[in-house]
Amino acid sequence: MKKLKITFEDWDYECGDGCCTSYGTYISLNDERLEHPNPEVLDNSYVGMDVEQSLEAVLKKLGYEVEFEHKYEE
Repeated sequence: MKKLKITFEDWDYECGDGCCTSYGTYISLNDERLEHPNPEVLDNSYVGMDVEQSLEAVLKKLGYEVEFEHKYEE
C-alpha cells in the first residue's frame, strides 16, 4: 500500500494595531504545499479549512478529476 503524508498547517495574522485578525490552513501532500482547487476564488492559504476543498486539492494533485455530490435526508 502506498503511503501519503498530508499535513495541515494553521496560520494566523494580527494587524499592527490589533483591530483585525486573519487565519487559515495550508495543506501539503508529501511535503509539497498544494494550491487551492479554485485559485481564482481563494489562494492556497485557506485550502485546509474546508473538507471538500482539501479533498479536491489532494485528489487533483494525484491526477483525479473530482465531482462532489451532496445528499441530504429529508
